[in-house]
Amino acid sequence: VVDLNTLNFALTLEHVEVAFYSMGLRNYTEQDFRRAGFPAGTRNQFVEILENESAHVAFLERLLGTRAVSPCTYQFPVDSPKAFAALSQVIENVGTGAYTGAISTLSQQYITGSASILGTEARQASLVASYVNGVEGWGNPFNIPLTKNQAFTLAAPFIVSCPRSNPPLPGVHANPPLTFPSNANPGETVSVYFNSNIDRRLFAVFLFGLEQIVVPINNGRVTIPQGLAGQVYCLISTSPNGVTDGTTVAGPAVLQFQHTLTGQYIENR
Repeated sequence: VVDLNTLNFALTLEHVEVAFYSMGLRNYTEQDFRRAGFPAGTRNQFVEILENESAHVAFLERLLGTRAVSPCTYQFPVDSPKAFAALSQVIENVGTGAYTGAISTLSQQYITGSASILGTEARQASLVASYVNGVEGWGNPFNIPLTKNQAFTLAAPFIVSCPRSNPPLPGVHANPPLTFPSNANPGETVSVYFNSNIDRRLFAVFLFGLEQIVVPINNGRVTIPQGLAGQVYCLISTSPNGVTDGTTVAGPAVLQFQHTLTGQYIENR
């Protein structure tokens, strides 16, 4: 049962990716990408990523048979090639984190196939960051593992509705949203926004590689730790010791602290 749920969870995310790249390739030509300042062959890279994601869907559907979830209806906040490429980088990193976090729950017979998909997702994330968007393809020597709830929270805003015939994903739900200012940078103290009726001390927990960096929240403000790089996640937790699904109040929020290919930090403004 655990394998079935985890594989259907992975398939849910793969369906999101297929829909996302299909949308982008319908809407934008190679000329559109070139006019937006992207290097030659950018669209072809997205074509190949779509082929990879479609192969992942087919692989998981073969494993699941009649128990496989079907695609949903999706909507993506994309209105330009630049917005598409930026969201691609986020989605690929979320997919990588989801597989990193979920793979340990699988039986031995499913680990190799899932690890193979994980490797491809990570290469795609790095390619989109470095070749397409011109920033470093990683911020840490370790992928950030995401729980199912954390990954689903980041994917759920794209899902409009799903077929009634789709089996539920037991125990998986979207957490309340957490919002940071778009111009936040490491070392700065910023206001964060989330809904909570909890009358106790809360903490911001930054996921960076395999670390959980805990920062107290003071009057709705958080000091972002120095040294964070790449795609980082933050959640609000009731625990001063870190975050689990059981201590989560809101999030994750996606934070991008990017560097050029020559190592210069790109300040968020």
